[in-house]
Amino acid sequence: MGLKEKTQLTIVFIPHHGGKTVSLRVPQWFLVCLACFGGFLLLGLGLVTTGYVNKFVDISMLQKLQVENRILRTRLDEFAAKAGDLHNQMAAFVNFDSKVRMMSGLQTIDPDIRQVGIGGGKQTELPGEISVKTASSIREVGDDLDRLTREAKLQNESFQELSRTLQQRQEMWDHMPSIQPTPGWIISDFGYRRDPLTGEMRMHEGIDIAAPGGTIIVAPASGVVKFVGSRGNYGLCLEVDHGYGIMTRFAHCSLIRVSQGASVSRGQVVALVGSTGRTTGPHLHYEVISNDKANDPVSYILSARMF
Repeated sequence: MGLKEKTQLTIVFIPHHGGKTVSLRVPQWFLVCLACFGGFLLLGLGLVTTGYVNKFVDISMLQKLQVENRILRTRLDEFAAKAGDLHNQMAAFVNFDSKVRMMSGLQTIDPDIRQVGIGGGKQTELPGEISVKTASSIREVGDDLDRLTREAKLQNESFQELSRTLQQRQEMWDHMPSIQPTPGWIISDFGYRRDPLTGEMRMHEGIDIAAPGGTIIVAPASGVVKFVGSRGNYGLCLEVDHGYGIMTRFAHCSLIRVSQGASVSRGQVVALVGSTGRTTGPHLHYEVISNDKANDPVSYILSARMF
């Protein structure tokens, strides 16, 4: 067999249903070239297919990101609007806080202090893939939320201080003798007057309220009974310690209805009007002593009451 025949291949085509057999001689180099061409063709087709698929995926992903970005922008706008509403509500709280602090005798919070308390916070680093406009919106909403959080914290501390102060004021008012202890007419004021028995000018350290014997006497404020018994010219006497350096005294009583050491509240019946001790007739002698000094009881009475 010659060299030429060795470098050639014979391809035989045999029909299935009979017929003439066809033989075809092909050089080996041609088959090699054909195989290489087929391989390159398949490789190119694969690359083209892969590129098309990647491009399709990229377009799909881009469309998805565009939709998500529109949703994100919408949500950011909603958050920004809500943050604006919260700022308006917080401004109303600040205004209310200032008024209540002023009425409570507390110093209002200086606007500069409020600004220090709600100053800017740490900037958040955002991914570079986010657009400049979206990143700016995210930072603005984040700054607003941080500012609202700090402002709410400062306002909460102010309200807590107000609550403590008002509770203390409430307790103080509960112990302040602010009502007339018995119905009737004030027939003798606080201050110097002519003694009805001797005619001499003497200091009258309380007020006299004319009322029939047996008329109720009520505690003008919350306190603790410190003394019950007879005390010289005062006759049957009752003394109540209201705290804060204030004490009230009820003289010429016919009956005491509370015992020493008992706690009493405003409006509670503690005694009955009488004429015991140095007196010309039934009435209540009522004194208010503040820090061991007699004061005009009328200045404590918010409204003289006729029962």
